[in-house]
Amino acid sequence: MTHDAMTQLSEQYRDLLAPVIKANKLSAANLETLVNFQMSALQSYVDMAINRMKAAADISDPTSLQDFLTGQVETIASMQRKFVEDAKILSELVARFKAEFDKLAQDSAMLMK
Repeated sequence: MTHDAMTQLSEQYRDLLAPVIKANKLSAANLETLVNFQMSALQSYVDMAINRMKAAADISDPTSLQDFLTGQVETIASMQRKFVEDAKILSELVARFKAEFDKLAQDSAMLMK
């Protein structure tokens, strides 16, 4: 009888913790996705900045200055597009994360009833 009670208690404990374990795994996976996105975006911005610094270092005459300024305008337009694209991707990630957690909460609430 004691063995049955311990088994039942163990199963109840496992059932109670299952949603918490799922939430932790989901959090870890989502954090990994978010960090990978941020690191990739950061690398793109760093590469852009370094390329512009190199271009600035190559200015040696009025023609190269004009080329640099034209490149700056193109880079700013490119960066603006990248900001918009990154914001859209981030928004989609957040919406997906929320939907996953909402489903987990809903599933957990169903188990508790």
